[in-house]
Amino acid sequence: MQCRTHPTKPAANTCNHCGNWLCDECTVDVQGRLFCRPCLTVLSQCSTEASTAHKDTASPCRKIGFGTLLFFSFFPSGANYMCMGLMKRGLATMAGFFLLIFLFSSSSMPMTLLLIFAFVVLVIASFIDGFNVRNRINAGEHVRDDLGEVLNTIIANKFLRTTILVVVAIVLVSQALGFAFSLIGTLMPWLVIGFIVLVIMKKRKPPVS
Repeated sequence: MQCRTHPTKPAANTCNHCGNWLCDECTVDVQGRLFCRPCLTVLSQCSTEASTAHKDTASPCRKIGFGTLLFFSFFPSGANYMCMGLMKRGLATMAGFFLLIFLFSSSSMPMTLLLIFAFVVLVIASFIDGFNVRNRINAGEHVRDDLGEVLNTIIANKFLRTTILVVVAIVLVSQALGFAFSLIGTLMPWLVIGFIVLVIMKKRKPPVS
């Protein structure tokens, strides 16, 4: 991708407001959020107007409609973040969505169960978190364009964290047992042959005088 303002320069970031690709020169970091200069000017004007009106809560210039977000939420996970300008979070979530589908199509049964569980968690978490992010943005809060907040939310949720650990443990134990039984089944004929050979050799051994 190339920078919108400088087509000859490769893009390194995206604007959290308009979603356009930017090079490092065009990127302005404001408390962890990245903006292009035109959007930063517009947001600064909105902030000044809100302060002049003596409002108790910030009133952002860009409102994200409920219907718009709901529409994009039925696309592959991550599209809802992209429609709000959170391109990095959206691309990472969508990459995880399609990666799970790819792994699901070429995995064994125990691993398939784990992948289905991970897929359901990703879809539900992305759907719910998308509307939480919308409410925060519409309230004027700064939302960082990364997955740190999503991971922290999962880690902080005791029920979800315990459920994930239990499912992973069950799948790993199933995999270990399956491998053990498979190994025993492979070695069993050789063990039987070895036992028979030992018995025959013992019978043929001459007595000690």
